[in-house]
Amino acid sequence: MVKHPQKKPAQWFPPAKKGKTRMILKQKTHKKPSSKVTQSKSWVSTPYIRQGTKAPRADRLKWKRSVQYLCSLTEKDAIEVLKSDGLMPTWEGAICPFCSKGKVGPLQTRSSNGMPRYRCRLFGCQKFITPQHLHPLFTATRGPEGHSLGTQAAMLLLRLANVPLSSIHLVTDVNHEAIERMDHNLCLLRKRYVENVQKGMAFGGKKNAWQDVEVDESVFDKKLIPLEEAESPTKTTMWEQWVGMVQRGKPESLPRSPGPGPIKKCDWKPIADKWLKDKQVLLHTDSARAYKSKTPGVLHASVVHKKRRVWVGGRWVWEPPTYVKIKKVILPNQKRLTVKVGSTTLISKVRSAQYEYWNRGRDMWERTGELLSWHMSQIMTK
Repeated sequence: MVKHPQKKPAQWFPPAKKGKTRMILKQKTHKKPSSKVTQSKSWVSTPYIRQGTKAPRADRLKWKRSVQYLCSLTEKDAIEVLKSDGLMPTWEGAICPFCSKGKVGPLQTRSSNGMPRYRCRLFGCQKFITPQHLHPLFTATRGPEGHSLGTQAAMLLLRLANVPLSSIHLVTDVNHEAIERMDHNLCLLRKRYVENVQKGMAFGGKKNAWQDVEVDESVFDKKLIPLEEAESPTKTTMWEQWVGMVQRGKPESLPRSPGPGPIKKCDWKPIADKWLKDKQVLLHTDSARAYKSKTPGVLHASVVHKKRRVWVGGRWVWEPPTYVKIKKVILPNQKRLTVKVGSTTLISKVRSAQYEYWNRGRDMWERTGELLSWHMSQIMTK
């Protein structure tokens, strides 16, 4: 029997102790196996979102307008496009904002500069009105901050796509102050709209339809209190903290309630009584003690987000944090309900703007048109 020579190993010398070769050799070449919990039948059969809809994937979305299209528009075409999308109102037939008596006529081209303008029909007024008059985002100014409506619409589209303001300045060559002013006014506009909608917001289900609601708190800022204004010499710091609640499958149900300092039972109790009392809610939180206070119509389920040291097999082992787990809940009518406990949805969204969270997976251009239509309807009188 003839012996064939064996193939030489790819690495003839001893393994490297440093450098790129050592870094590559230390990497794991196999996928970490899933835990037994996530492979069980109960885990697979229990949906995380039991009601509502899931947000679509961002790579499958398509918005109504594009940057190339908006930049190619003339002034008159841009006005018609913005009016059809709801981002700019029509002043035709409205009360003149200058004299408050006459009616505004149709859009016409002014002979002196060739720009489209509205005009009051009252004999003693006859004022020309720009289409951008009293608009919170679009302007008709001159100088470095003055730009065509098509360019301003393209700026707004990039801002709605969450492009950084510095990048918008680079790709459009628009004055940074104009971009910052538009962003500031958009934030104020969304703030008014969110506060208006939040007044009529309600959580929970009807009869035996229990809903999953997640809650968590987040600290954003701190403020040093002067010693002469502080209650005691040891309390010279005030923290700004926001508590957020969201119903699974219903992103537009995210209200935020402020509370200074670390959250306590005295801070959480008024929020729970206002939003969750007698609403048949399964409350998903972390292990903060404030959430354990009893509220009628609320069943509590929590997970531990902190790493813990546990004694296993005669030695201390670090137990990783738990973000989602299976739990069986007994309802007041003695029915059992299996849910996935956790607050992964809220943790990733509590720091983002409420308005963007409400409208995730939607055409932000069209939603902004509805927002501006709501704003201008409170200003214009017809």
